[in-house]
Amino acid sequence: MREVAKLSAFILLIIGTIGLLMSELVFDWGRVTTLTFGGLNVLGLAILAFTTWGIKKEPLSPKS
Repeated sequence: MREVAKLSAFILLIIGTIGLLMSELVFDWGRVTTLTFGGLNVLGLAILAFTTWGIKKEPLSPKS
């Protein structure tokens, strides 16, 4: 499951980055597309950060 999340994070980052570059350099798509592709980048970074440095489950220790 973690590998699928990492792969989807990289895919979101690639789509967001290419979209931002295309919107800035090739087309004049407007503010909504810039915010959409920026949101995809932020979502991809958040997923990547969570899968890399996420909360790890520790085994419960018995109370003494």
